[in-house]
Amino acid sequence: MINQYSVISLLLVILLLGGSKSLTAQEALGKIKCICIDAGHGGKDPGAISGRLREKDITLAIALKLGKMVSNTYPDMKVVYTRTKDVAVDLRERGKIANKAKAQLFISIHVNKFAKSSVRGVETYVLGLHKSEASFQVAMKENEAIHYEEDYSVKYDGFDPKKAESYIMFNFLKNSHLKNSMEFAAPIQKELVARTRMPDREVRQAGFIVLMDVGMPAVLIETGFISNPNDQKILTSESGQTNIARSIFTAFQTYKNNVEKNSVVLTAGQEDKKDVVRTETPKTSPKQETSKTVEKKVETSSTTKAEAVDKNDLFFAIQVASSKTQVKDFRYLKLKYKVEELKGVDRFRYYVGKTSSYEKALDVQKDVRKTVKDCFVIAIYKGKQITVAEAKKLEQKIK
Repeated sequence: MINQYSVISLLLVILLLGGSKSLTAQEALGKIKCICIDAGHGGKDPGAISGRLREKDITLAIALKLGKMVSNTYPDMKVVYTRTKDVAVDLRERGKIANKAKAQLFISIHVNKFAKSSVRGVETYVLGLHKSEASFQVAMKENEAIHYEEDYSVKYDGFDPKKAESYIMFNFLKNSHLKNSMEFAAPIQKELVARTRMPDREVRQAGFIVLMDVGMPAVLIETGFISNPNDQKILTSESGQTNIARSIFTAFQTYKNNVEKNSVVLTAGQEDKKDVVRTETPKTSPKQETSKTVEKKVETSSTTKAEAVDKNDLFFAIQVASSKTQVKDFRYLKLKYKVEELKGVDRFRYYVGKTSSYEKALDVQKDVRKTVKDCFVIAIYKGKQITVAEAKKLEQKIK
């Protein structure tokens, strides 16, 4: 039985490493510029075997096809592989390759096997604690690859993929990229089922060592059962492998478009109307204007004038980013200013250079544009964004 102290030691190392990586591997706002594709197994580790067929050969063929599709469509995108030929790569080394390249997505490709040849279908995994025996069995099978590594018992501090107690660590391991991983896994599963017509075995969570150190959204795809005759035809044919690669690629495009649409550095002058509070009252024609309307206008005007006298309620700043999800790491922007956050209706806005003067804000903008070219001036009044034009009018009243 595995020593419980060894498991705890390994757990602490994983948590420490995972924590440090989460600080340096936040998804960068803007375009996805680098992805890592991992062909499962390789070298002396054949993976699942059926007759002369080996998992390592199938996964490499699919990985290379997928990478080519990405490179052909997005020539400026960096595609990193954990292997491009039949060589052995340690499980935890694969995650390190992705982290070193600062990839924004990790895709691990695998092939399944089961004792009963009737079992078939595709499934997509993200890192987590298994919720079914079937998911646990898949993780155990894939993790057994560590047995091909030298000094694996020392390297993994006594972790035994065949023993259930070894997986206690996954009870405590937090996947900080779970949400985005799930958002990528869902379209992968949908596309694979639609294109290959293989049974849908759904998106699942399980404890895969290969995903443990990855500091970015990551998925592990079981592209079919090598033990099933029908799946086998798809997995081993040129058209079948292309179809699988095309499914993953299409899902990647869906994910990429969503990320870049919901997490972008806005261009100068863009404003989200949902977040901008306008202070002026609706205009009415002379015919529509009644005495009550005039009275209301006077009240509103006097209220606005009264509110505007407190200069602490109004400030200008330079917006450098906007995102639907909260962002904590802005080191990639290389700013010398402190980044502050404003929560809008459905977006987080990030700004620097808070000042009570519009003219000073323009000076700060010139400086910030040395590193963030698309930054622009915004105005905040009583904790909410208003238009710059309105803010300039209020600024005059304050003076």
